[in-house]
Amino acid sequence: MQFTPQQLTGGPRFHHRTKIGNWSEDQELEEIRLKDYLAKKESGQLFVTAKQRQLEEALVPERLSETPDGVLRFGQTVMLLSQQSKGYLSINPYDQVAKDYPAFMLTTSLNDQPAVRNSFIIERCDENDGFDDDVVHYAQLFRVVMAPFGSKLQGPTYMHSEMVTALAAAKFSRHQEVTALAAPSGETKWQFLYPDVRLRLEMEGEPVPAGSPLAVRHVQTGSFLASDEIPYANIFGSEMEVHCFAYQSLNKTQNLVGEKKGDITGDVPLRRQGLPNVWTVRTATHDGE
Repeated sequence: MQFTPQQLTGGPRFHHRTKIGNWSEDQELEEIRLKDYLAKKESGQLFVTAKQRQLEEALVPERLSETPDGVLRFGQTVMLLSQQSKGYLSINPYDQVAKDYPAFMLTTSLNDQPAVRNSFIIERCDENDGFDDDVVHYAQLFRVVMAPFGSKLQGPTYMHSEMVTALAAAKFSRHQEVTALAAPSGETKWQFLYPDVRLRLEMEGEPVPAGSPLAVRHVQTGSFLASDEIPYANIFGSEMEVHCFAYQSLNKTQNLVGEKKGDITGDVPLRRQGLPNVWTVRTATHDGE
């Protein structure tokens, strides 16, 4: 095989039509590249084609449930809006996380159109939880379920979190990682809590109104679902990270004074909930904006 001085020094090469250097090999290489490109194009394996197919799978329009009486009920399809990042909780089925079961990353997206990747179902954890109706109540246990769609999600997945470890932590903030796990467990149980800590205890057991601010607490760890303006780039563009962390005010709350007077006990939260922990459940009739 003969090479020109330009090719030996890594410079530009002559076209194979000039018949200089290894023109025959160059011509054969161009034909192989063209055949490879045409084969990938026909089979849909080109990166551009694959990305377009992934976007089409994940952005299929979804229909949200209506709440004519203004309260949330189990089995309804809803969207979760973060008051801090102004994005909607979304699943990325093409960003898989190493867990015991298939798990996928969750982020918040600015796309406000209901689609299969940002619409979720509220599922009851226990039918014998002390409530006789199908209305969602504050402090009642539930799971956030994502229905299967596309080629990656073959079954339902559940919003999941766990304690921070060396192998399990949010990618950028290093707080508790939040993913969508393909199997229900104790780490997929959540609670809706009233956002004002001064009225939280009194509001336990009351129906959760649709479109109103609330906090989402992880039962296993006691931390709160959060999303801040932390960029998280993926195939859908620049989105925001989702994690679990208790954002609270830093002001003095006079806990010891209140305990001395007998007004409160040590387990009563007095610090205000931070905006990254505040979410809104959006339905077809209550958008919460």
